[in-house]
Amino acid sequence: MFNFSVPYRKIILCIILLSKYSAAFEKHWLPDLEWQTANNWVDGRIPEIDNRVIFPQQTRHAVGVAATDNLRLSGIDLPRQGLLVLSRNGKLQLSDSRTDAKISKWSKEGNFFWADPANWNGSSIAVPHLERVPCRQDDVVLPSVNRTLSVLLPVREVQVKSIRLSNERQPFLEEEWIDFQDRREFSRSRFSVKYAELYLTMHDCSKCFCQGNYMSDYLEEICAIQRPRCGFTGCEYPLTVEGHCCPYCGGRVSTSKQIPLVTVQTAADEALEGYTDKIAWHTRRSWNGGVEILVKEKGDYSGITIQEAVDNLRVMLQKTGIDVTNAETAGAAMKDSRLAVILGPLLGTPLVAIALFLLLFLYFGYSLEHVLSGCMEAVSSVRDGIRVDKQKHGFARFENVPEGNVRIANVPGTSGREADNDNVVKGITQIAGGRFENPLYRSNKRDKTEIRKILDAPLSLATLKSQIDDQLETKEMDTEE
Repeated sequence: MFNFSVPYRKIILCIILLSKYSAAFEKHWLPDLEWQTANNWVDGRIPEIDNRVIFPQQTRHAVGVAATDNLRLSGIDLPRQGLLVLSRNGKLQLSDSRTDAKISKWSKEGNFFWADPANWNGSSIAVPHLERVPCRQDDVVLPSVNRTLSVLLPVREVQVKSIRLSNERQPFLEEEWIDFQDRREFSRSRFSVKYAELYLTMHDCSKCFCQGNYMSDYLEEICAIQRPRCGFTGCEYPLTVEGHCCPYCGGRVSTSKQIPLVTVQTAADEALEGYTDKIAWHTRRSWNGGVEILVKEKGDYSGITIQEAVDNLRVMLQKTGIDVTNAETAGAAMKDSRLAVILGPLLGTPLVAIALFLLLFLYFGYSLEHVLSGCMEAVSSVRDGIRVDKQKHGFARFENVPEGNVRIANVPGTSGREADNDNVVKGITQIAGGRFENPLYRSNKRDKTEIRKILDAPLSLATLKSQIDDQLETKEMDTEE
C-alpha cells in the first residue's frame, strides 16, 4: 500500500481536476460532405445510375464521392468553384445524355468556415460563441481519413492545443500539422491555425482567454456569421456576455479574481447537478480576470428555472467559501410580437387620423350626426365613382326611326293618329292614355298594317304616289312638333 504525503496528494488531486476540466474542451468538426449522405441532396435521395446531377453555382467546397467506386451519370452541372473528391482508383463516367433522366440537386452552398460556431460540437448552449470555436486550450478532432474535409481557415492566426483525426487516438505532431498547409482541404492562402505553446496548455493560467487576448477582430469574424441567426430575444433584460454575438437570455454568477477556475467549476457542477435536464451551464474566465458561471435553459426561455438555478448556485458557492460578487438573470420571458409591431403602425395610424378628424369637426361645432352623414355621403360618392368606373365600357343602342316623338297612345274613342292630329291643331298635350311607346325600336307591326291598307285595293300609280306624299308630309309635321 502506497503512502502519499499531503503535498503529493494535492498534486494528484489537481491533476485529476485538470484532466476532468480539459476533457470537456474537445471540439469536433461537424460538416458532412459525402456523396452518399442523403441529407446532402434536395430531394433526400442519393443519385442513381444515369441520373443528372446539378451543383449550385456557389458550391465553394469539396464533395466526396470516394465511397462510390464506379459512378455513371447522364450529365453533371459543375459549379464555378469547388472540388469533386474521388477515391484513388475511383471512376466517374458520363453516358449519353437522356431527356428523361432524373435530376438530383446538391443542397449545400458556400464555404464552411472554421470561425462558424455551428460547424463545431463539444460545447453546451451556455457557452459564448467565441468559445464554441476551438480555443488554444482545446483539442480539435477532424473527420476520419476516409471522409472529405473542406475548411475555410480564419483570417486571423489562432491557436489550438492539438489536432487529430477521429479514427486516430494520437494527435498530429506540430511538424506534421505544418505539412498540411499545402493541402487543398484548407481554403485560405495563409495557414492560420497553429499549435499553442506547451506551457499555455499545461496549467490553469490566471487569464485563460480563448485566444490569449480580447480577440476583437476574430470575434467580429465569428459574429459576422452568427448575428443573422440570433432571431427574437425571448427575455425582458438580456445579458451582455463577453464573446457572445447575440443578446443572452439566461443567468450569470460572478466571483472574485482570486478563486481558481477549477474550484469554481467543481462547485458549480455540484450545485446544479439536479438541473441537468433543464439547463446548461459553463464556467469561464472573464476578460477582467474574474470567474463567472453562465446558465441557460434548454429549450425556450421561461425565466423561472433560471432564477431557481442562479439562487441555488449563489448559495452553494457562498457555503463553499467562494466570494460571490454578482448574481443576475435576464428577467421575465417575452413573447414574439414582431408581427404585431410591424402591423400595428400600418393599421393603427389610419384609426388615429380618423379619430383626430372627428374631434376636430366636433370642436368647430359640427354635431356627430352631421359628421356621420357627411362620411356616409363621401363613402357613397366613392362607391358610385368606382361603379361608374367599372361600367365605363358599357354601350347603349340608338336608332334613328321616322315614327315621331314619344307619345301616350290610344285615347278612347279615337285612333292614335286622329287624336294626335286633333291635339296638334288645338294645341293640347295629351297626358292620359295607356301603353308607352318606346321610340328606340321600330314598330314592324304598325308599318306592315299601314302598308297593307295602302296595298289592299287596286290603286293607280298617281293615287299611290299621292298617298305616299301624304304620309311623308304627316311625318314631317310630327317631326317639326
